[in-house]
Amino acid sequence: NLRGAVLDAQTVPAARGTRLAIENKAGEIVIHAWEKDAVRVQARHSSRAKINVRTDANVINVDAVTDRGPTGSIDYDISAPAWMPIKVEGQYDYISVEGVQGEISVETVRGDIVLKNVGSAIAKSIEGAIEVDGARGKLTLSSVNEEIKVTGASAEVVADTTNGEVTLTRMEGNGVEVATVNGDIVFEGRLADRGRYSFTNHNGDIVLLVPQTSNATFNVRAYSGEFSTALPVKGPDSSQVRRGRRVSYTLGNGSAEVELESFGGDIKLRRPGSARTRRDQ
Repeated sequence: NLRGAVLDAQTVPAARGTRLAIENKAGEIVIHAWEKDAVRVQARHSSRAKINVRTDANVINVDAVTDRGPTGSIDYDISAPAWMPIKVEGQYDYISVEGVQGEISVETVRGDIVLKNVGSAIAKSIEGAIEVDGARGKLTLSSVNEEIKVTGASAEVVADTTNGEVTLTRMEGNGVEVATVNGDIVFEGRLADRGRYSFTNHNGDIVLLVPQTSNATFNVRAYSGEFSTALPVKGPDSSQVRRGRRVSYTLGNGSAEVELESFGGDIKLRRPGSARTRRDQ
């Protein structure tokens, strides 16, 4: 608990076309959509801090100032219109956004990011995990030392991490691009006809769990790992393929293009429900 904590609330009208911008050095930022054309800001903070909610041109800005010493941690609970574009910047923040369909941009240095039932979003964290559950727009996700999880996305996904797993489940989009340096990549979902998918891993396995009724061309390149498949693909015997050589396998009519490249791990094609990640095992 904050010593001398202050609880306050402010509500300002939000005309269509207005954006919301939030800056917070440390604490929690929880944003959820409501039906009103207004922004309600509830904050819990030390007595030294003063919360500023002001409208400049077409932007509602939320931040804090203090006359003496640092502001300390500030916890925000914010209600915003579902249509509103939102930008959040922080350093030591847990950030959660739910139900917002406007464009979302979230960035923190050390803290987790959770997005639920959103539209398009950009999310970046250095020392924090990123979790997305339900998205209908393009996702661009980046983490340095934690995992990325996406569930139920129906649009394009671009995700990269340096030290962490990337897990994509119940995917419905027609474009995915994933890269990681240390950690497994797991994809489970539908491969759309004429879709484009790319998975690159430097030190970890790539596991694709897709229906055997899919139409896809898998372009596979493994340097020190092995390729294996439980799907009825057409192509050369994997035991006869030289390491580092790009080899193509076709499933169905081969409509979707799937690039699979691993430098230090195995590449596996499986039916949904037939494999688990290393962590689960």
